[in-house]
Amino acid sequence: MAQTHTGKLQKILTIFLCFWVAFFEGFDLQAPGIAAKGIAATFGLDQVQMGYVFSLGVFGMLFGAFFGGRIADYLGQKKVLMLSIGIFGIFMSLTAIAPSVEVLYAARFFTGLGLGAAMPTMISVVGDEATEANRGKLNSLMYCGLPVGAIFVAGLAILLPEIQWQTLFLIGGLTPLALIPCMAFILKDKPKMAAVVQMPTESVPGMAQVLFKNQQYKNTLPLWVGFFFTLMINYILISWLPNLLMEQGLSKQEAFSIMLIFQVGAVIGTLGLGYLLDRLKLWQMAVIIYSGLFVALSLLFTTTSIPMLVLAGVMGGIFSTGGQSILYGISPIFYSGAGKVTGVGSAISLGRLGAMTGPLLTGKILALGLGTTGILVASLPAVVISAVAVTALSRYKSAHK
Repeated sequence: MAQTHTGKLQKILTIFLCFWVAFFEGFDLQAPGIAAKGIAATFGLDQVQMGYVFSLGVFGMLFGAFFGGRIADYLGQKKVLMLSIGIFGIFMSLTAIAPSVEVLYAARFFTGLGLGAAMPTMISVVGDEATEANRGKLNSLMYCGLPVGAIFVAGLAILLPEIQWQTLFLIGGLTPLALIPCMAFILKDKPKMAAVVQMPTESVPGMAQVLFKNQQYKNTLPLWVGFFFTLMINYILISWLPNLLMEQGLSKQEAFSIMLIFQVGAVIGTLGLGYLLDRLKLWQMAVIIYSGLFVALSLLFTTTSIPMLVLAGVMGGIFSTGGQSILYGISPIFYSGAGKVTGVGSAISLGRLGAMTGPLLTGKILALGLGTTGILVASLPAVVISAVAVTALSRYKSAHK
């Protein structure tokens, strides 16, 4: 009985720690969007250069997710998660005191590198604690930390409109360093990870074997496509929405309020869709998520009515961030054993590539003078492609139960 109680406590503390890792990712994702005008003014950046500020962090996440996942399969999840948070915290703090635009770009890249390595490792840790019956619930409890972190930043910007952008980055960089000793004490590496390293008769499977062999490509390719286009849309909204709303004539406070509403929707979507994931087929989830996202984008980029923007903001949060959390929740299902973090990390890397593409594409569209109509035309096909890809995964999900 005592052992069972200890196991439950271990699971609760593990999910709690992963929630805080997700919280600081949300903090970092939202902070550049909130601080965009301040950063642009400090360094004299135009819209295209701001696209680089948004995307370099995501570029770092791409490498972090891909190689961090692979390293975690060798060294163990615990060490990689602690190292990742250390890198993230140090370089996010450096962003605040960057003396030049080159140092700013480098700091954003390495901040992303740390976060990128943390996410697949964290998802795998939660996946190890989950069963088919509670996978959606545990994943949503962990992942809702991301929109909560973003809400915290947006709330700070509304409550303290005069807060310096550098202060935001110092708060977001120094605070997560306190998680590292907690991780050292609470997290446990799974025996299977140690066994793979120690036993000479076994080895970590090659990347191609994990991702493509034995019909595995039927899981990997749709997962990659779903991640790429869903995160592309999500990061366009997270990075550019406040600026786009101000371009449409909203005040700074109104734009930040819509962004806050977007992140409240993200919490609702993460928890609500996680609940549904345990009860519905994946193709049904795809219909709900991508139909809702299609409507939300259409409203966000075509109206200036505040009540309609509030509705669109809530829907955008529910279906873009909530949909993203569902992809994170299902990705560990399709990989097993020593290659699990590699498989999850590869999917997240493709997602990060989409997340990097979205803000850059938006910056180019705006520089060409095409405005929100151009962004809408670029976004809606991505929603349809994601829906098809995630629907295709539905037939394979049941085989992994």
